[in-house]
Amino acid sequence: MSHPAPGPCRTVPVRFQAAVDPAAGDTTGETAPGTFEAPLTWSQRYYLTEVDAAREHGRGLNVPRLYRLRPGTTEAGTADALRELLERYEVLRSRVVRDEAGGASQRVHRHGVLRLAVHEAPAGTAGERARAVLDALAAPPLDVTECWPVRAALVTEGGRARYLALAFSHVAVDAYALVPVSAHLVERIAEADPVARSAPARGGPARGPREQAAAESSPAGERAARRALSLAEHAYRHMPPAPEPVAGPWKGSTAGTPTGERYRFLRHRSPALDLAVGAVAAGTGESPAAVLAAALVALDAARTGPVPADDGTGAVRYGAVQLISANRLRPETAAAVLPLSQPVPCCVDTAGAGFRELVRRTAAASLRAFRAGGAPPDRLSALLRTVAEERGVRIDATPTLNYRPRSTALPVRPTTAAELAAAADRAETEWTDADPWRASHYLSADVDADGIRLLLQVDTAVHPPEWAERWTAALERLLRAAALDADCPALPDPGALPAG
Repeated sequence: MSHPAPGPCRTVPVRFQAAVDPAAGDTTGETAPGTFEAPLTWSQRYYLTEVDAAREHGRGLNVPRLYRLRPGTTEAGTADALRELLERYEVLRSRVVRDEAGGASQRVHRHGVLRLAVHEAPAGTAGERARAVLDALAAPPLDVTECWPVRAALVTEGGRARYLALAFSHVAVDAYALVPVSAHLVERIAEADPVARSAPARGGPARGPREQAAAESSPAGERAARRALSLAEHAYRHMPPAPEPVAGPWKGSTAGTPTGERYRFLRHRSPALDLAVGAVAAGTGESPAAVLAAALVALDAARTGPVPADDGTGAVRYGAVQLISANRLRPETAAAVLPLSQPVPCCVDTAGAGFRELVRRTAAASLRAFRAGGAPPDRLSALLRTVAEERGVRIDATPTLNYRPRSTALPVRPTTAAELAAAADRAETEWTDADPWRASHYLSADVDADGIRLLLQVDTAVHPPEWAERWTAALERLLRAAALDADCPALPDPGALPAG
């Protein structure tokens, strides 16, 4: 939840002046002195649509980071570190340009000024004040047509710089883009990366947004788009029809959530779930990510019955989940500071499979989806509409698993029924607040050596809020059963599925 923070005691201008980069096409592409026009990348177009949708609900969909500063760091040193960031990474000094036809591009600026707000905290309150400042910085929508895609605030205590709070627009960064950003700040002023994760292996020179947009519009980019669209079409043609949405929006429930808001967010932390996912991963030899994805596929497939196979031989029973692909497999994208993530559909036939086999099938389907990568969002949307019309059914491709591994790994080992039962009582579930994605339900999983932290978003125009608790319980039951017998039935009994 956001907490009110007092306004800054003053504002420091951080002036940046980026050098000319001949490799990026400078200076012949200048549309005005010191500015360059470029298309938005596929990932930026995806995130811009999501940011615009979140804005309608008063949310920013910004990415917050709070850095504890090393002793001896000064205000001037902090401003210098920010200036270097802006000069090094052009996506942080780009703004979106909208046209009258509803399209959008971006304008890269070589020079400008970022305003660094300075907040002085009373003695002994720097950490608490910094968290409040970060909440206030990240919550409001950020107008990327008028502002830089980053907000910055410095929290001082007794005149000493203690914390740097940053809020980035998702149009400018995704989680992996912030790995080199944090590395720069740790090198210069910060104690540690506040969200440590395993970074992709570095390759050659990293692309900026203009190079990425040019690559996507090239013949090779068109071939990549067609591969991704072909895989998406297969998924759209086989995923089960979507359930009819509830008459909504939902206006209240017995689940204790606030009323009057379309999206609800359920946080779930369960040591038994940690043990179960680790045990299934150990028993199958696949990753915890594949295990969780398989469980979501199973819950989706269990909603409907088998259907005849396309070739007339036997029956199939597909389940689907949308995954978030980092799209950082190439050397020039591994450490690029720009968003590259996009959702990719993963559709799996569950017919005749025990859970072990379903995990194997899901791991293979996930790998195909990740290798295919992203595509132009408008072409994906048009393809989905076409396939839905041809099938004559409603298709919902938005149920999503966003698996977010950190720098340490979930323990992978067998477990026992007694251990699972003992851990079950330590589960914690609570309603919370977060920024919404355009999805009927969206599961974020933050995973490290300490366990799995789930955040389930539910669109109450599709499901009543209490569906979230029932769905989470069904997910955990399925995985606990598979932890003790990896060859158990892949699909839960329909009677165990959440209604609505």
